[in-house]
Amino acid sequence: MRLPDSESLSLRDAAKAWFGGLAAVVVLVIALRIVGTYGFYFPPDFDRGFLQARQAYFWRSFYWVGFYLHIIGAPIALICGLPQFSRLLLCWSPRTHRLLGRIYALAVLLGAAPGGFIMGFRSFAGIPALLCFSLMSLLVSVFTILAWRDAVRRRFVSHRRWMIRSYLMMASAVLLRLIDPVLRDLGVSDMPSYVWSLWLSWVPSLLIFELAERSSRRG
Repeated sequence: MRLPDSESLSLRDAAKAWFGGLAAVVVLVIALRIVGTYGFYFPPDFDRGFLQARQAYFWRSFYWVGFYLHIIGAPIALICGLPQFSRLLLCWSPRTHRLLGRIYALAVLLGAAPGGFIMGFRSFAGIPALLCFSLMSLLVSVFTILAWRDAVRRRFVSHRRWMIRSYLMMASAVLLRLIDPVLRDLGVSDMPSYVWSLWLSWVPSLLIFELAERSSRRG
């Protein structure tokens, strides 16, 4: 039995709201868990956590610059970007929406993206990881700049699309931490699991979005 168009629309909106809310909770929880590890980084602890075995080059190269830019910029972008997809916030307080958007863009362009690019040169996973980090840094920067440009030009439909692309790139940090343990549980060894997780954390979601966009425009 086919539902009336109005009822189908309401169910679709309810499903979007439910899944959107669930995704927001997952992103927020993981972002806060990431921030919770920062006790190892101020000052840096080279015996535990992510910085283990990195003491030899941490201060002697620009790695420390990239590292601190990234770990400060990425959580700010993840958290500030979450409310930006709420139409309720946009209607209730456009000024707050614009403020959070500026903070998000600056966190990406001045922190997360350049920091990730610098860190990629010292990745334990070598060239595949460096290529992935470089491409991610480039794409998230381009997407964010284009989203900002379209907001200034009041091209809000295009602005929203570019912002979704940008945030999907930032959300790769969340998906990486979900995909990697699954691959390891499936028997994939540590290094291949990490490399595969890097690419799987953003390529499929970006492709799905582009296919969905093309399908909606045809419809």
